[in-house]
Amino acid sequence: MNYKLNWSEAAKFGLILASVSVVINFITSIFQLPAAVNVLLSVVKLCASVYIVYYAMRRNADSWDYISYGRSFGYGMAVCTLSAVVCTLFVLLTYTVFIPGAMTELLDRIFQTYESMGIADAFDYDLLARSMPAIMAISQFLGCVICGLIVSAILASFAKKNDADPFNSTSGYHEE
Repeated sequence: MNYKLNWSEAAKFGLILASVSVVINFITSIFQLPAAVNVLLSVVKLCASVYIVYYAMRRNADSWDYISYGRSFGYGMAVCTLSAVVCTLFVLLTYTVFIPGAMTELLDRIFQTYESMGIADAFDYDLLARSMPAIMAISQFLGCVICGLIVSAILASFAKKNDADPFNSTSGYHEE
């Protein structure tokens, strides 16, 4: 049986993974929580995200007799990349629809920092304000994909599944 990535399963787990991040990010962006609670929520989000990716990778491996490190990694990356798309859309919605004033506050803080360093004249506020949604979307997507890459690379070694009978002549050579 040839391996084929199950995109619908990956999308399902990607949505579950994204929902954890979206809910916790929404809570921390709406409510002014103490720093200790924010740190605790970040730890919960990290642990839940790692567990969801691992669970998805193990569930995918259970469907097959053999899953190599590369295929397990690829499945984990598919889950994380689909989650990154949803998280990126959420960040765009947060700063353009839910809390539009937050973008202005962020830009004002950036320019206050630039003014204190004496380099505010080097930046065009209006250009940065127009570019900020794209900058935030790209940075959010890349950050999620890089985190997914690291987590998938680590978890793939735990989620891979060796062939129960390595001398099975009907299964053929399993390397990718």
